[in-house]
Amino acid sequence: MRDIKITDCAYTDRLGITAKLSATNGSATLKYTYRLTVKFTDPEGKITTRFPSIPYVMPGKTGTLDVSTPYVPKAGSPSSGGRCEVTNVTRTIER
Repeated sequence: MRDIKITDCAYTDRLGITAKLSATNGSATLKYTYRLTVKFTDPEGKITTRFPSIPYVMPGKTGTLDVSTPYVPKAGSPSSGGRCEVTNVTRTIER
């Protein structure tokens, strides 16, 4: 979990709610793939999950990924205030 960070979580008209993720590989010799769960909570409280991966992060490097979920606010509903959370991270050594 400590390798993964959410650098931004925001709503856009085009993509819905987007989490900008980074995975920092602190190893000096091993290459990793990170598999994780991203939980989105929209401003109305609806929860959606995505199961992305950040593949082949080289030793000492940072990999990035944007993960989105559709969200169209109902008339009069807020478009800001969504939340993004990362859970269930698995780090696998790649050869």
